[in-house]
Amino acid sequence: MKKIILFITPFLLLTACGKKVEETKEELKVKTEDLTVKLNEEVLNTKGITELENGTIVTEEQNIDTSKLGEQTITITIKDNEDNEKEYTFKVTVIDDEAPVITYKKELSTTAGTKINLLKNVSAKDNSGEKIEVTIKGSYDFNKEGTYKLEYIAKDSSGNEASEAFTLTVKKAPTPTETTTFRTSGTDSSLNGTKTSKGYTITVKNGVTYIDGYLIANKTYSLPSTYSPGLNSDVKSKADAMFADAKKDGYNLYIASGFRSYDTQKKLYTNYVKRDGKKAADTYSARPGASEHQSGLAFDVCDRNVSACINSNFDSTAQAKWLSENAYKYGFILRYPKGKTDKTGYKYESWHFRYVGVDLATKLYNGGNWITLEEYFGITSEYDY
Repeated sequence: MKKIILFITPFLLLTACGKKVEETKEELKVKTEDLTVKLNEEVLNTKGITELENGTIVTEEQNIDTSKLGEQTITITIKDNEDNEKEYTFKVTVIDDEAPVITYKKELSTTAGTKINLLKNVSAKDNSGEKIEVTIKGSYDFNKEGTYKLEYIAKDSSGNEASEAFTLTVKKAPTPTETTTFRTSGTDSSLNGTKTSKGYTITVKNGVTYIDGYLIANKTYSLPSTYSPGLNSDVKSKADAMFADAKKDGYNLYIASGFRSYDTQKKLYTNYVKRDGKKAADTYSARPGASEHQSGLAFDVCDRNVSACINSNFDSTAQAKWLSENAYKYGFILRYPKGKTDKTGYKYESWHFRYVGVDLATKLYNGGNWITLEEYFGITSEYDY
């Protein structure tokens, strides 16, 4: 019997129907899209991949840096089902479509012939962080009585513009026989919620100004005539503790002038104006409403063994030196330091102290180089009336 040997060629596999079976490969399919996003918007680096089939993203998912304007290229690595990797890119354009925010007063006033700085305490902040200049739109005349409707304009480098309307009222100039009108209502409520140049929030409650929780009374931020708390009891006890320690060093300190009401300050200031003139009086005496004595948190210190009291002769005394070097330990600050008249609005007063608490007092003491409240919070002390 003969043997029959069959050879089967392996490269083709036939089905029962005689058709070939071929293994198909699933192709990687990727679509990308360029993005336009807003400044500081949260956007994932994978957002530009709009379609993905038969593959996986290898690149770690994370937020794109959108803090700077302009165009950037994002590269994403994708792996197909056979572990082959390929890079895909798309562009991200960061734009700014938000206008700056202007901080300002809605109403300003002056008298005919008296110019005022319309940009004082006016600022603009933009989400880009760039410095924004504020300009004034409209015509006005400081020499002509009337109400002028004007606008503050602020524009960022992306062309976004903000405008805020305000009015300037030019009143009739007082005759030489007219007396100065004092402010009685305290700080303008329109300042409530605004920011200082250092970023602190201004809070105005019933005409009283607080910045970061601290009461402020100066030429810019006045107290209403009805505010009359008396000398704060905590301030009195802290002062007594300070005086007791000072006595151990041989000093006999006491509060020579504590709380003063609005009306008391009005009488004092008016008398100083009659004696020295308004310009001179404003350098050493507060107008009613602008005095820290009315806050109940400040006082003038003298020594029973020293004749100099509440005047410049006290400056050179050992008592003044002791107070300047130790008051902060009890929560008091030298309110009107030497060489800071342009900040506080008043000349040096070695005897005037204000309570703010040990924490802030220590910061303002600054190792003996006193910092003023105006410098620390980024505020002014200037009359606008």
